[in-house]
Amino acid sequence: MKRISILLACLGSIVLLASCGGPGKSAHDTGDTLRPLYEARYAERFELLTDDGGPVLRVRNPWQGADSVVYDYRLVSDTAAVLRTGEIRYPIRKAVCMSSTHVAFLDAVGAVGVVKGVSGLDFITNPAVHAADVKEVGYDNNLNYEMIVALQPDVVFIYGLTGENSAVAKLQQLGVPVVYISDYLENDPLGRAEWIVPFGLLAGRMEDAVAQFMHTENEYNSLGERVAGSVDERPEVMLNSPYKDVWYLPGDRSYMVRLLEDAGGDYLGKGEDTDVSRPVSAEKALVLMARADYWLNPGRARDMSQLRADNRRFATLPVVQKGKVYNNNARITPMGGSDFWESGAVRPDVVLSDMVRILHPDLLPEHELYYFRKLE
Repeated sequence: MKRISILLACLGSIVLLASCGGPGKSAHDTGDTLRPLYEARYAERFELLTDDGGPVLRVRNPWQGADSVVYDYRLVSDTAAVLRTGEIRYPIRKAVCMSSTHVAFLDAVGAVGVVKGVSGLDFITNPAVHAADVKEVGYDNNLNYEMIVALQPDVVFIYGLTGENSAVAKLQQLGVPVVYISDYLENDPLGRAEWIVPFGLLAGRMEDAVAQFMHTENEYNSLGERVAGSVDERPEVMLNSPYKDVWYLPGDRSYMVRLLEDAGGDYLGKGEDTDVSRPVSAEKALVLMARADYWLNPGRARDMSQLRADNRRFATLPVVQKGKVYNNNARITPMGGSDFWESGAVRPDVVLSDMVRILHPDLLPEHELYYFRKLE
């Protein structure tokens, strides 16, 4: 706790000394007087800025392939009578979340109670959401706009995939404030987790959010350094499973590969300097699989019998015969929603501990798997 206090004090000094670039494309003209409120240490897709008008959340390139796309969101008092485009009342009291990670970040800062609507309620693992009267607002092009308007949210947290989300214009026409969240595009596990800070700001709990992130950072980096200094041999690891005879392998700069490397593993599908997954034939992937010491994230399989039933060729793989198969579905909903992709985004230190326990069990003999489970 003392270390966190010191870091927070240092952070404040850095904020006062730093400078900021231009706004680019903005949801609201914030002018040229902005200065940093918080400087991200790992995240590349957000900035927190401020001036005499108050805080500004700047979101950069919020969908895959976006280039020089910037949205600025001005945070204004929750008592403001009228909002201009790009203004968000805060601390937020009611929110709609289009991704389960948005729920996880709000929960992490003690503000899950502001969640009034979600997309994909059956896929949310957070028990507090199911205990409350949280509404299902629909998906993608089938959003229930009437429901969203009736909820009167201070903000709808939304994301883009390959372009601007078509729901944004419609929501803005209806007078509903929208904020892009691009946490899922952060390839550094700590960069993804650092999105807790803008959520903390929006919830009026930024100091707590920064302290939590610094704790996560310390835990993650300490374990990563321990692995780097202790591991002489890195086991070869295969990721994912085929879908309709096509195996999608993550690129070398992807989130999962970064976690795997930090956990002391050697990725069998490496060789593409990208963060985009690429399709390869099941036959080619199975050739790689023949070398695997471990297999992680094999689709939706809950046990070995299901894995073998999915593809009869799996039964002959050495990694399967040795029982070295682990899936990240230890915590799922009946419909298949996975907490790995929900709260795991906020707690990469726990994810890393799981992976180290799997690949190098002698380093963490007391750790009990949280997100992962061994297939029996």
